[in-house]
Amino acid sequence: MKRVILSRKGFDSKYGGRPSPIFKNGDIFSLPIPQNGKSPKKYHELEFNGISGTQALKEVSATQVTSEDFCHYDPALNDKIGLFGQAGSAQSELRNNDVGIGDLFLFFGWFKNYSESGRDLHHIFGWLQIDKIIDGNEAIQEYFKNKKKMHPHAFYKFSNNCLYVGSKKLTLGNKKTPHKGFGHFKKTHKDLILTKDQATRSVWQLPKKYFANSDPFLNRLKWVDKKECITHCKGRGQEYILDATNHPKLIGWLHHIFRNGG
Repeated sequence: MKRVILSRKGFDSKYGGRPSPIFKNGDIFSLPIPQNGKSPKKYHELEFNGISGTQALKEVSATQVTSEDFCHYDPALNDKIGLFGQAGSAQSELRNNDVGIGDLFLFFGWFKNYSESGRDLHHIFGWLQIDKIIDGNEAIQEYFKNKKKMHPHAFYKFSNNCLYVGSKKLTLGNKKTPHKGFGHFKKTHKDLILTKDQATRSVWQLPKKYFANSDPFLNRLKWVDKKECITHCKGRGQEYILDATNHPKLIGWLHHIFRNGG
């Protein structure tokens, strides 16, 4: 594993307009952004951990979309095959930073516990370890040709289109884990929350045990307080890439996340 990619996904202030929900019992549900046009899934067809997309929309009091609207269900982490599509400049950013087989996406988004009038958080909700990379519209459509399922990045043609297929089992630092190579975290946990205590959601504090005396950021992120391991996640970027090759303590952080949050 060379790279760990913190990938921003789900409802935001422009698309969806509300934070994804943290339910009263601690369950989390990442609401994908709406799709402008047809897509393989509508919100009411989504289901995870016994929660439907309709329930999740109701929990957040969504006004921009309804359960009958199409959604851009990506990443798709709840089926037999884990899939994540990227395109355009965001895909160029991944390619230019040598993201490849064995690297790990950690997907995060905007969340809130509505039952407690909680604060806005950046919260990790899922993962995908790369087993295969399918590059280009034709190759992606060929991949789905004989499959019963579909994905937004095969349904539409995108510029610089790329599809990442998840591995069967998660391996961290050459150690096999009991986890699949892709999936959703079911419950909220402090170790899945990137946002610093008592701060706005874009202010992150990463655990000193794994990030002190290091500078693993390859793009976008940089320390604003290196001693306290504080960084700011600002702007419209989707992919925040960390170098695990030269900063092996990141593997320990991943083990910690999956041990406590998984």
